[in-house]
Amino acid sequence: MSVRRSLIVLAFLMVTLPLCAFYSRASQLTQSQPETNLQFYAVRSGSVELNVTGIGRIEAEAVADLSFTRTGRVAEVLVQAGDSVQAGEPLLRLSNDAEQIAYDRAVLSLQLADLQKQDLVDGPDEGQIRVAEANVNSAWGAYTGLQNAVTPEQIQAAELRYQQAQQAYVDAIDTRNNPPQGGQPEEYYTILDAQIGAASFNAEIARLQLEDLRAGNRGALNAAYARVLQAQSELERVQAGPTQAQIDQADIAIQQAQIQVDQAGRALGLTVLVAPFDGVVSLLNVEVGSLVSPALPAVQLTNVSPLHVLVQIDEIDIRQVQELMPARVELDALPGVTLPATIEQIALVGTNNNGIINYDVRVRLDSSDPRVRTGMTAEASVVVEDQRDVLVVPNEYIRLDRRTDQAFVNIVSAEGQLQEIEVTLGLVGDVESEVISGLKAGDVLAIDLGGDQLGIFGG
Repeated sequence: MSVRRSLIVLAFLMVTLPLCAFYSRASQLTQSQPETNLQFYAVRSGSVELNVTGIGRIEAEAVADLSFTRTGRVAEVLVQAGDSVQAGEPLLRLSNDAEQIAYDRAVLSLQLADLQKQDLVDGPDEGQIRVAEANVNSAWGAYTGLQNAVTPEQIQAAELRYQQAQQAYVDAIDTRNNPPQGGQPEEYYTILDAQIGAASFNAEIARLQLEDLRAGNRGALNAAYARVLQAQSELERVQAGPTQAQIDQADIAIQQAQIQVDQAGRALGLTVLVAPFDGVVSLLNVEVGSLVSPALPAVQLTNVSPLHVLVQIDEIDIRQVQELMPARVELDALPGVTLPATIEQIALVGTNNNGIINYDVRVRLDSSDPRVRTGMTAEASVVVEDQRDVLVVPNEYIRLDRRTDQAFVNIVSAEGQLQEIEVTLGLVGDVESEVISGLKAGDVLAIDLGGDQLGIFGG
């Protein structure tokens, strides 16, 4: 026989012989006591855990009733009940045409102010300088033209006409005052008076014409020269670029435009209801066309990430539980499903319930499962102590005398007889307990399920 085949046979015997011995003794015991309903257990190595447990319900991280801060009519519903949304995502929108127009105008005004500031900082281009130079040349041309509009000869001619008109007026007066000898008829003097009046009128006309030529030439020249100075100043300003005062004024215009954008944006934002956090729309109270007000919750949003369980642990066990300890959560609605969790918070003050002091413990689920719903009954457990690779016995096979704290089990002898022996327990778990002495791996224990108890965890 080869070594490999020998090893295989040896391994088979090591596994099957204890099982054969177990079933042989169980068969002998059953045959010797047919009236009993026995249940057997072969002592083995395993793990024992001591858990602290609490019962509660699955709760959401936060539940918020959302409403608008202003009255309006719903124009658009963007979500439905059961939808998952992210923080900042719009949920409802009110009619907001006026607010949208005001916001768009404010944005355009800000863009215009930015462009004007940029043009100012960039300085004048070649075209602006050429335009300013052309304006200076044009002003000088107008001034020169006015200088040549009234010549000295024209003023001299007007002066001569004025002198002649004055002399004619003097001559007419002299003729009236020195009539010929012998007298003249009355009609003659009437004609002389008329001639004096006409001469006076002509002299005044000549004087006014002379003054117009003199005064008109000076006024036009002064105005033309002022335009020359103005054009020259504008050319110098364009060539020099913007002043600090102009830049400051442009910055002020931008700031004022930004304030208008912010105000219009806030007014527009009040017409849109957004999610304050990631969650699920758990309730929707409005539809398109509904009239809403700040007093009416429009949407209920539930934060389901993460979910948690709020359980109560009594004062005896609470000392064994600490924050951040790992935990397990099991649900009545999902048999066989165990969710990893963490102790998140332990209340500092307990509550008195019929004389029993309990402490609220908040347990956070560390993984998400779409089958988990808020309100489900859950049991949270925390492993506060454990032992690995030790002899373990189910608690139902152990009888504990609470007066002496002695533990006993019913062992099946090789002859198939039951014998109660004392054992020493180590860690006592919820389901199984550690046996320190009194048993060895492979020993067979038994209890009677029919009522004549051979061993119970109690006494």
